[in-house]
Amino acid sequence: MQGRKKTLLRELKRAMRAAAKKEEFERAAELRKQIEGIENIFLHRMFLDPALAKRRRGHDWQKIERTIQTVFGTTRRISRVEGYDISNISGAQATGSMVVFVDGTASKNDYRKFRIKTVMGISDVDMHREVLGRRFQHPEWGIPNFLLIDGGKPQVNAALQALQMRKIKGILLAGLAKREEELFLPGERDPIRLDSLPPHTMHFFEHVRDESHRFAKKYHHKLREISYREK
Repeated sequence: MQGRKKTLLRELKRAMRAAAKKEEFERAAELRKQIEGIENIFLHRMFLDPALAKRRRGHDWQKIERTIQTVFGTTRRISRVEGYDISNISGAQATGSMVVFVDGTASKNDYRKFRIKTVMGISDVDMHREVLGRRFQHPEWGIPNFLLIDGGKPQVNAALQALQMRKIKGILLAGLAKREEELFLPGERDPIRLDSLPPHTMHFFEHVRDESHRFAKKYHHKLREISYREK
């Protein structure tokens, strides 16, 4: 099922881009709904399938950690991983999310949500920069070993700038681009295909990405509902 999911999502995303290019916007919107529906099904399946849930709760963490260390060429200990995503429609009621995994297990008490305050219009890059800048005003939240950002090179560069502005060093950073399922590392020209990594690490990255997306989207919907009620 996991392999079929990846193939199906790739086909749907390709069809969605083609429809948008032809200005068939209703068709593109319907395909986007299908993509989100499939992603949600597999996200909820994690909680319904005990074997899958056990794997994702971190019993393979040592293997995942070794793979991340190999990718980054480091022997540095990796325990706390934070995932970040942005949710907005035309820039309205934009939100950011921070989800936390410790040794591969979600630490939901450490999750944080952000209402975007300084960015006008649609700019995921600037929104990521704001969220990371605000996050690192709070060292009492704990210091991550690894940040996984939703997006590609522009988002990674924005996150890197946020860290540099706070003079924070020693944190590994990568961006996971949804479109082609590729991992972008700072300073590296070519991305790493997610499916080139061992399955346990690929699934972990997908889980962090999906969870950060879910959390940002949930808060975004809540703010939009409040806004509608106030009108």
